[in-house]
Amino acid sequence: MTAPLLDISGLHYRYPGARSDALADLDLTVDEAEFVAVVGANGSGKSTLARLLGGLERPAAARRAVACGHDLLSGEGRLAARRDVGVLFQNPENQLVAEHVEEDIAFGLENLGWPSADIRRRVDEMLARFDLEDLRRREPHLLSGGQKQRAALAGVLAIPRRAIVLDEPTAMLDPAGRADVLAAVVALRAEGLAVVYITQEMDEVMGADRVVALEGGSEAYSGEVDGLFADGALVRRLNLGLPVVAEVAQEMARRGRPLPTFPLTLDALLASLGERS
Repeated sequence: MTAPLLDISGLHYRYPGARSDALADLDLTVDEAEFVAVVGANGSGKSTLARLLGGLERPAAARRAVACGHDLLSGEGRLAARRDVGVLFQNPENQLVAEHVEEDIAFGLENLGWPSADIRRRVDEMLARFDLEDLRRREPHLLSGGQKQRAALAGVLAIPRRAIVLDEPTAMLDPAGRADVLAAVVALRAEGLAVVYITQEMDEVMGADRVVALEGGSEAYSGEVDGLFADGALVRRLNLGLPVVAEVAQEMARRGRPLPTFPLTLDALLASLGERS
């Protein structure tokens, strides 16, 4: 068996001046091409985890903290991890730094010293991949929310990565923008990247291989998506909510029309309605 691409054990992190750890004795592994969703209430440590996995912060302590073979406990390891692990945050404007979209996508490659011809080819590839070709000379602040997030993601992935961490990437988007970003995530998974997808939107969890729920900086659940939502007491304790389809099923039950199964997807709901009829 190959080692996990992201391998965290006993991880602790505390912000300066804080009285308690933002992350406490946390374990997390993510294999190559695995799609892991991370959920939890505000303040549970999700964004802190994103920054640590991307080598942007130093763990206070850990039994093991490795990202793509790089030791996150060392400065050299964190610097190397930043090249292999891309991080996309919820506000794309914080990651769009150039005057035009194509310049923004080229920014990281220029900092790494890529030859000009290779940069041009890579930028063209990213523009096509994220449907931004007609926007290459557009100023980022003139883009829609979904276009901004796609442009930011193109910039992150212009540097070849092995893993991508997305920290609530659809939180500021309308439904069309959300659909664009989710389609891009599906494509990343198909291309073999390890994906850590942090979200408070439970519908976005459904395609994950595994879900990890955080509570107070520690793991409250790790396993199959169905298993999490089947534990109603845990879902309520963590204040997670349910996918929309499951909320529909609950409302039907409250109105005296219970379904034979508890659906989490639209296909499962339609199947349950067929059994009920």
